[in-house]
Amino acid sequence: MKFCLFSCKYAGDSATLQWKKYPLLFLMEEVETYSHVTPVQIRFNDIDIMGHVNNAVHQYYYDYARLQYFRDVFGRLISWNEQALVLASIHVNYQEPIGLDEQIEVHTRITRIGNKSIGMAQRIVSTHTGTVKSYSESVLVGYDRKKGATFSIPQEWRERISWFEHARF
Repeated sequence: MKFCLFSCKYAGDSATLQWKKYPLLFLMEEVETYSHVTPVQIRFNDIDIMGHVNNAVHQYYYDYARLQYFRDVFGRLISWNEQALVLASIHVNYQEPIGLDEQIEVHTRITRIGNKSIGMAQRIVSTHTGTVKSYSESVLVGYDRKKGATFSIPQEWRERISWFEHARF
């Protein structure tokens, strides 16, 4: 069984994230509760002078997994030319360095769906040890590129995400 060392909670309907760190012995959240897994190949360019994956590269891994998540939810690669989900907020906590020879995957799940926004939790996990390398909580906002304004999350999106997550949003 794999465990996360820390948990994060989304509070309220605003785009404000409130974080709470729990001691290792008091709260451990099972990684299996994440509905989507994306394997990630570490490239030599990802490594910094310290010999581990640079902290900014974690964001690329999360972006890639986010794209794969929505591709799998909707059954196709989404064209964001008209209606898109834009990243409004992201918070990343780094737990352990990632070496060039490690094998990792990103675990992704939706934590909430508001009127115009979606909360997402992600973790980068070692495939060999189950160790959480970093975790992220983000808020995505529905944005209509033609109108230049936000939009309400469509019912079809809610239904597909709910089906995929085995949850009701």
